[in-house]
Amino acid sequence: MSVQGFGCRGAGARQRSGGTVVIAVVYFVLAAGAAAVFGRMLDRQLGAPRLRAAWAGGLTAEARCTGVRTEEGQDADGVPFVRTCPTLEFRTADGRAVAFEELRDRVGAAEGDVVTVYYGAHDPQAATTRAPSFAMRHAGALVTGAGALFAVVTATVLALVL
Repeated sequence: MSVQGFGCRGAGARQRSGGTVVIAVVYFVLAAGAAAVFGRMLDRQLGAPRLRAAWAGGLTAEARCTGVRTEEGQDADGVPFVRTCPTLEFRTADGRAVAFEELRDRVGAAEGDVVTVYYGAHDPQAATTRAPSFAMRHAGALVTGAGALFAVVTATVLALVL
């Protein structure tokens, strides 16, 4: 009598059921979807679309700080904080005067200081003092990519282990 007649594939071999693959695929879809949502939320939280628009114009100007507003509050844990928001004025390349309040903390501009601003010609009010950076331009895509890679690796491990 032959062992092959009973459908055995050899010592130590396991036959995978279709359910195992379905579990791995469902896990991958959920994890990749969560990574995409998280990347998008991070992108919006950092204000990246506004920053990318300001940087895309490639225009810079010297802005003068005309005032500083101080904001006091409490974070979610009840810890008090103080945030300063300087009002900056600059002239666009076509001579228009623009004033905006930089909401980003750590600008460190005092009244009368001159700082470089980045703006787009179509919307100079959306200017920023934050210098262009690879991480800020691509934060959402980097997080989404890392999450998708994690999803592929863990789904593969699940498919092999289950």
